[in-house]
Amino acid sequence: MKRRISAEKPQAGGHAEAESELARAVHRGSDSAFERLVERFEAPLFRYARSLLQNGPDAEEVVQDALLRTHRALIVQYDEARCAALALRPWLFKMVRNLASNKRRGKRHQMERPMEDAGDGATCSSPHQHSNLERKQQSDRLRRAIDALPVEARELIVLRFMEEMSYADIGRTVGATEASLRGKVFRSVALLRQTLEQEGVTHAL
Repeated sequence: MKRRISAEKPQAGGHAEAESELARAVHRGSDSAFERLVERFEAPLFRYARSLLQNGPDAEEVVQDALLRTHRALIVQYDEARCAALALRPWLFKMVRNLASNKRRGKRHQMERPMEDAGDGATCSSPHQHSNLERKQQSDRLRRAIDALPVEARELIVLRFMEEMSYADIGRTVGATEASLRGKVFRSVALLRQTLEQEGVTHAL
């Protein structure tokens, strides 16, 4: 049964089992191993897919497909040695990237558009509510600015600063060298700053 994916970023905490051990546990069919994998990676993968596709339902479909493929690969297609050597996180993100690219090609005739913001009709009636509203507005402006970037810049901003990936893992995900990525990330941040300044936001980054 298809389940709703949450876009909320989980609270940072102590690292659970190593990714290589988690992949091996899934391969061995250990109790709840795949559930642990889904719990750890589903929301980050969804955020990434949504940043590429700018469409929640499409992103959800891509992630569900990726998780099904992950289950099949780790249990059926890969042996234990390959699971142990797997760089699980960039492998998962690369799979989502490829599936999102396929979906974009399949919907080439549709124009890419930013995600719709949910309306908030609440009236600010206290300083605390006013502060919360200001933070939400800043967050919405940042998200709209990211949505307005070219897809490559948008992707790099999400991977580097939202998912806090190392340049090595980003390289494994997108198929690029660390040296080239550093320059691309710098240019992506500069472009994002320019977009934010055009909206009158100068302190979001």
